[in-house]
Amino acid sequence: MSEWCQNKRCPEKKNQNQIRGSKGAKYYQSNKASSYYYDIGCSQGCFWDWFKQNETAIKNAVPHIPKQVLPLENAWYVEYRYSYSSGVEDRYYLRNKLMGIDQHITKQQAQTPEQIAEDHSWSTIDDTQAKELAITLGLASWHNQNNIVMYRHHLRN
Repeated sequence: MSEWCQNKRCPEKKNQNQIRGSKGAKYYQSNKASSYYYDIGCSQGCFWDWFKQNETAIKNAVPHIPKQVLPLENAWYVEYRYSYSSGVEDRYYLRNKLMGIDQHITKQQAQTPEQIAEDHSWSTIDDTQAKELAITLGLASWHNQNNIVMYRHHLRN
């Protein structure tokens, strides 16, 4: 993309930092585009003006995707919850909201050895690993015959 703001009306903002030229031949120019706005706009306002000007072309250029569904067997994830209580360690949970499962797990279960070494408490294993952990913990079981994951119901009342 260009290094300059792509909003055609950017110079019309008439900001002091946009003035260029020498006496008698001064003009306003576009600001430089910012990486914060995908190297398209110099500000949020310019980015959204550009988007509105080009919305139809963008929608026509990018194909529409059909409705996406995340099935029950792939709904596992690990959640990190910080505790503000003194003396209480950080908490990790293996979750599947579709099944109502919210199982407390250890840091060693929630993170890879590399994540533990980096000491970023909020980093957790990915969803595929979370699904494997659910099977390991007996919250789900894998049946190879039909490629189906079966779940034990641990619904809390």
